[in-house]
Order: sequence, then structure tokens, then C-alpha cells
Amino acid sequence: MSAPLDNRQALVDTNVVVYAYDLDEPVKHDQARLLLEPLSNEGRLVFSAQVFNEFVAAMIGPKRKRRLFPAEVETILLELQATGRVLPITASLTFRALRAMPRHGLSFWDALIWAAAAENQIGTIYTEDFQHGRDIEGVLFVNPFRSPWPG
Repeated sequence: MSAPLDNRQALVDTNVVVYAYDLDEPVKHDQARLLLEPLSNEGRLVFSAQVFNEFVAAMIGPKRKRRLFPAEVETILLELQATGRVLPITASLTFRALRAMPRHGLSFWDALIWAAAAENQIGTIYTEDFQHGRDIEGVLFVNPFRSPWPG
């Protein structure tokens, strides 16, 4: 795993955040941590409120081996909020996502993540859920669990 791509702001998708706190996936856990720390230290780490909400659902969900209590998740989210910027979900994002769905072949939730980045001029989204290296209107999708990274 390499360091983050460049000096652009970077939005981190839910799966990366989950792996950063998931000890059941030790390799991805370490890779997620190695991504988040320098992004935070360099002031480039960005989350969407959507990512926070999806993180809660993932960490307290009934299918999870090691479910966390709501108070534990709150503590983690407060720590994450202190390490990066959190973008709100707005009506503008929702409409932008809806327009992007047919144009780019995205599900609504993926389009909403993309819309948050696009609307806030964030050039990179770290995620394992999109096609690695795909660029949509100036937003590059990078799978941090795959090597080598483009760029």
C-alpha cells in the first residue's frame, strides 16, 4: 500500500472507515489505517454524513460478528469528526445524485457519495465499491486495497 495519491482533498467511503475499525479483517484494517492517518495529518481527509450514517448501520447491525454499542460508535464518530471534514447531505446533493445515476450507471447511494465529492471539488474517493481508476467528471475512484494505485 502506498501513501495517498497527491495533495488533493479525499473523500473516504464507508467501507474504508469500517475496515479501519474491523479487527476481523487485519490486512484491510492496517491498510485503511495507513490511508486515514496521513490524510488526516495533511488536512485532506473528508467524510460525508452519509458515510457516518452507513458506518453506524454497519457497526451495530445484527449481521456483524462483533457488534458495537451505540455509545462506542458515537465515540468513534466523534474521533473521526475531529480528524477530517464532514460534508452534510443536502437537497442539492440528492438532485445531483439522481441526475448522475442514468448518466454514469450508478446506484443512488454510490451517486450520492460521488455527488458529495463533485459538489465540493474533492478529486479523489477512496473506496472498494467503484471501478478502480474510474474518473467521473473529475472525481477519481481509487481502491486503497488494490495495488498499484493510478497516478
